[in-house]
Amino acid sequence: MEQFLQILTQVTVNSCDNGEQFTDTTRLLAIENLLKESDYELLYRGNLTMLYCKRRPKVGERVVLVSTHIDTVYSHCFAQERDGYLHGTFDNSYSNAATIWNMLNGKFADNVIIAFTGDEEEDSRGAIETVCALGRMQCNIAFAIVLDVTNEGWEQQASFTIENDMGIDIFTAHRLVEILSPYSGKYAYVHDAEPDESWDYDEYGIPCFTLCAPVLGDMHSDDGVLLRKESFPAYPDVLAKVAKNILGS
Repeated sequence: MEQFLQILTQVTVNSCDNGEQFTDTTRLLAIENLLKESDYELLYRGNLTMLYCKRRPKVGERVVLVSTHIDTVYSHCFAQERDGYLHGTFDNSYSNAATIWNMLNGKFADNVIIAFTGDEEEDSRGAIETVCALGRMQCNIAFAIVLDVTNEGWEQQASFTIENDMGIDIFTAHRLVEILSPYSGKYAYVHDAEPDESWDYDEYGIPCFTLCAPVLGDMHSDDGVLLRKESFPAYPDVLAKVAKNILGS
């Protein structure tokens, strides 16, 4: 938990764009610094996305994309512990931190590509740039896992939610149910939730869903939100397991 909190603090900083490029790269630089001694290499850096991989994918290889937006709408960012909760401006630094924690601790399979994207709060052009960049590399994005925070699931004391599942065939759905079975009672399911990057990946015919961390409060307020500490390690754990097993053998 201590390592995760350190990562969360470092990435809960400003990140802004104008829909065409990042205008405040503070969080981008923090992510690069955290990953500079890791097993990951920068696969692509564009105007609104930064892609990392453990090894460069082969032409036509089926890959799993983990997409976590970094753009914020806050005038200032903060992260702290408060009365047994985490308190801060966590849209979307919490899932950024969970992703980086998995990367640093070797939790992701080799065929997982990580996208840190911008413009999610507007038109999700970072997600679109991600698809186009991987298309030029002739990668086959077989599945996308979008990460975010949510108000859904808070009252149920869920550690995570599954939202906006799109384009998933019956065989993939069966694998997902198997992966989630150990987490019975720890998550909430919302088929149609608020729009996010999953809607854009679906437009490209990529099966996907959004994995969210439940929070209490206005996600876009400078006052921040509350997040249960118990969401960790369940949230990064299920992320790694889905990314590893969703495509089957």
